[in-house]
Amino acid sequence: MAQRKIILEDLEALNTLKDLAESYEEIAVIRMQKIKDSVLKTRNFLADLSDVFVDLKASYEREVKEILARRQKDDKTLAPFLQKKGKTLLVYLSSNSKFYGAITQKTFRLFIDGLKKSDQQNTDIAIIGQVGKEMFDAREIQKKYSYFDIPDTGLELKYIRELVVKFLQYEKVYVYYGKFGNVIKQTPFSTSISGEDIFETEITSPTPREDRFIFEPILEKIFHFFETQIMANLFSQTLLENQLARHSSRVNAMEEALVHIDEESKKLVLLRNRLKQQLENTKQLETISGMALWTD
Repeated sequence: MAQRKIILEDLEALNTLKDLAESYEEIAVIRMQKIKDSVLKTRNFLADLSDVFVDLKASYEREVKEILARRQKDDKTLAPFLQKKGKTLLVYLSSNSKFYGAITQKTFRLFIDGLKKSDQQNTDIAIIGQVGKEMFDAREIQKKYSYFDIPDTGLELKYIRELVVKFLQYEKVYVYYGKFGNVIKQTPFSTSISGEDIFETEITSPTPREDRFIFEPILEKIFHFFETQIMANLFSQTLLENQLARHSSRVNAMEEALVHIDEESKKLVLLRNRLKQQLENTKQLETISGMALWTD
């Protein structure tokens, strides 16, 4: 009887785990759908913003090149909001909660590889999320880092603003995050959000441009505005992509958990039925033995 009671308790526990896994999976699917819509909206806005910035560079090509050249030379006469540290920042984007499958660990390994290959003296690191902090501390790497704690869901402007203010101090900023491919595949990825691909693009037109933008106030402030907006939106995009990959990874993890739960449940049911049959056989034997005694 004691063994039968243990089996029933284990089955009840597995059913509870099954309900929990199904709930996690359902919530992850709902959030994935919402995030996919936000990813598309952010992507479209960033594309339009980049187009306007390209027009700005084409219109003020010489002046923009001069700003970039002065920045690279660490010109202290350049407006303070345009000056950089001349260093690179590596950002590991993790999460505050667990049960997001393997993508978090895979991205962390990519981040560590990037750190090893970097110029240590000219590279700073930042970690976003409690899980990433725990993994980095466990490695006991002797390098200081900046830590930021932002919610796993919801992209409030105050969190993005705080991070972008820090990012703008660096010449180059690379974010390591999980990139969504599809529901089955999520890939650890590294991307630049400092916009050098956009800022360093050479504008070539087959014919001279007759249109020219006129800005108020000065060009430096307009340049800084575009630089800030592009970085903020690129970072927002990585946050959304990372959330999408995490939720997708959670769906996969919960599916695997449900498969294991079903397998264990079947084993316990078989064991329960076998035990039940053994008890019935024992009772029958006892009954037959009792009848034999009465017959004698």
